[in-house]
Amino acid sequence: MGCPSENAPASYRPGWWHACLAAGILCAGAALHLAYLIRDCPLDLSGDEAHYWEWSRRLDWSYYSKGPLVAYIIALGRWALADWSQRVVGSEMLAVRLPAIVLSIGSGLAIYTLALRAFRRPGVALAAVILTCTVPILAVGAVLTTIDAPLTFCFLWGLVACERGLRGPETWPWIVAGVLIALGILAKYTMLLIFPVVGLAMLLEREYRPAWRRPGPYVAAGLGALGFVPILIWNARHGWVSFRHVAGQAGVSGSITLNVAGVAEYVLGQAAVIGPIWFFAMLVALVALWRRPDMGGGARPVVRLVLCAVAVPWVAFLLFSPITKVQPNWPVLSVPPATILLAGWLAHGLRSPAREVRRWTRGLVVAGTLFGGGSVILAHYTEALLPVFGWLARHEPPWEETPVAKYDPASRLRGWRMLGPAVGRHLTALQAQGRDPFIVTDDYQVASQIAFYCPGHPPVYCLQAVLGDRASQYDIWPNPIRDAERFVGRPCVYVGARKPELFGGRDFSHAALREARLVETVEYRLRGHLIRVWPVYMCEEYAGLPPELLSRVGARY
Repeated sequence: MGCPSENAPASYRPGWWHACLAAGILCAGAALHLAYLIRDCPLDLSGDEAHYWEWSRRLDWSYYSKGPLVAYIIALGRWALADWSQRVVGSEMLAVRLPAIVLSIGSGLAIYTLALRAFRRPGVALAAVILTCTVPILAVGAVLTTIDAPLTFCFLWGLVACERGLRGPETWPWIVAGVLIALGILAKYTMLLIFPVVGLAMLLEREYRPAWRRPGPYVAAGLGALGFVPILIWNARHGWVSFRHVAGQAGVSGSITLNVAGVAEYVLGQAAVIGPIWFFAMLVALVALWRRPDMGGGARPVVRLVLCAVAVPWVAFLLFSPITKVQPNWPVLSVPPATILLAGWLAHGLRSPAREVRRWTRGLVVAGTLFGGGSVILAHYTEALLPVFGWLARHEPPWEETPVAKYDPASRLRGWRMLGPAVGRHLTALQAQGRDPFIVTDDYQVASQIAFYCPGHPPVYCLQAVLGDRASQYDIWPNPIRDAERFVGRPCVYVGARKPELFGGRDFSHAALREARLVETVEYRLRGHLIRVWPVYMCEEYAGLPPELLSRVGARY
């Protein structure tokens, strides 16, 4: 790995030293994240984390919006760590989030491996690992267990295996790649982007073209496609809802409307989650290395593969941005390979014979590291910016209950530890009367959070889809919409807005929630600022949804 010398062992010593240092940095980062979670973490589970936790309680072949991998990972974490987590933090939060920390170490090692093969310098590979610690979306993704953690792990190691297979006639790297692709598909369907990534590199690089005549790539493709088998089996039983959901998110399920501003929103979203300095530096590095893949002594074919791994996801979602709202995390697969390109490009600038280039590059490194590192710290402790959020919210209209929350990106991860026990108290009060109550909400993430934080983890149900909003896994499981006979006549605790579809109105024959009364308004305040508000209603009897509402949503209910 190191520089050639007459003493062979010495030539490898620098490379091993850099590799050990990279592993040490990754483990230190993991330890810091674990300490952050244990020492009174200010952030509760995200809505997605809580929903995937719900999945882990009902393991299946697949789920409404994604494959099953994240559910099984969380289930494994709960099996191994749930009791310990309860003792340490009073909930299963550590059991849910520790897998993300472990996967981040594995992804970091893949970044080091791929960077070393691309630029053939251990220092550049180490720099790529360090850069990931200054990119907010990667740092936050290392502590939140969402589908992006296993997806990124499988994608990066899949690239490593494909690169190894492209260099020779062996088939075993392609078998490894195929298994990783299948697992990645079980995490998130965007794992499919590895096919155009590798295929484009094989077309562009002469050294990779002989692989088209070998069985390896086709073995990997065939094994990878097996990842769709459980997804297809499950969807065949549930009306292909996953594919209709993905088509809706992609903006192709109905009439297509162009929104040119979506392109700007997409670019600004990437700049926000990556950091503006590093994002635009990555774009410059992408263009510069695309023109000269061997810049700075890099291995041209491997650099080209990394370039394709950055360009394909970014361009794919850029093309969709005028027709749908692209969430900033959707192209996350591009970001780790982009840090590799950035490290190689910066290293080339620091070695430039031109003094001005070296000085400019040093300034960019300092500015990007300070801004990115500061952003990562603030992403973990956004409450430090409350005075700024308060100043930004000063012109919000008076009827806005939580103006500061609009500017706090972590506001949706706050207050759930307060809401869950509050709902549990009212549920217990109804049970103490000898009745059989249930909990229902108007939002699937609220339902998931209550299920996680409410003592005893009772089943919670959701009416979101029938109220005209998106569907979720709650619409697949037994629910008060489709299985009304199991719920009619029972009391319930309802958390959500007071909507005429549920509370009664002139357009509806009866109220679904009869004799509902507001029993508590749960308010979460942070340093005097109102961040979250949840009205909690106690309903004497669930009467089923009015027929006028059911006729709106169609025969599926």
